[in-house]
Amino acid sequence: MFDKLWHGRLRRPFNLYFQRFGQGPQAVVLLHGITSDGSFWRPLIDLLPAAKCTVVVPDLLGHGQSPRPSFIKYTTDDQARAVAKLLRKQGIKQYILVGHSMGCLVASRFAHMTPGKISNLLLYEPPLYGDVPEFKTHARRRKFYFGIYERIAANPPGRLTTARVVARISRNWTKFLDSEQAWLPIERSLRNTIIAQTCFDELKDIAIQTDIVHGRLDMAVSRADLKRMLAHNTHIRFYQTTQNHGLSARSARYLAQLIAPDLIISQNKKSKQKGTHASTAK
Repeated sequence: MFDKLWHGRLRRPFNLYFQRFGQGPQAVVLLHGITSDGSFWRPLIDLLPAAKCTVVVPDLLGHGQSPRPSFIKYTTDDQARAVAKLLRKQGIKQYILVGHSMGCLVASRFAHMTPGKISNLLLYEPPLYGDVPEFKTHARRRKFYFGIYERIAANPPGRLTTARVVARISRNWTKFLDSEQAWLPIERSLRNTIIAQTCFDELKDIAIQTDIVHGRLDMAVSRADLKRMLAHNTHIRFYQTTQNHGLSARSARYLAQLIAPDLIISQNKKSKQKGTHASTAK
């Protein structure tokens, strides 16, 4: 009852579970995608030198060890406000913001809300769909993908075949079929964050240096016409890796170079960083 009043009616942000690595002056914030958690970023975290980077890795709402309330919609606003609270409490004032998949939509919304705090925005494999009818290929694919996402949200038992064929990520989703409570955040995230996204409008005139990276083998998102649709904004750069919808060691090295090109990237596996974490205490 208290949670519903405090977080629902009064809209107080939730406390997210997170991990913090390193103690360097360059802060990096990593936001994972749908059905994942902070552990997704492990290959990248191991490459960022602890003496030069402070890396903050939350589990987003409804994922990992963070809260899974049943009374919120799981919008980008819900997620972004929780991330903002975490960074305030951690004293992180200026940072590079990195998102993967759905985390890109949260990152974009967060950048729109707090542009002065982000030195660079890196969107890795974003499911970016703008409502721009004149770009007909993009419009057709937008309709196609949104139809798939809606079918997945509406029919969790039958979504495995679709996910295997389209996204190749079903192995990450099976754990969310254990109960209705576990599946609820995923269903609402699909509808209220991915399908009802505002990312394209937020990026059209963004003044933050923004790097968009897509995997050439990624079947989970569409890249059609994006370069042309955002070509007017000189703050946006596009890159491509040979990757499906995930994070390989090679792609982690690629992202590390984009995040910190002037830093020495440590690839010594014996020097993996140990993280500190905070739970979801109120």
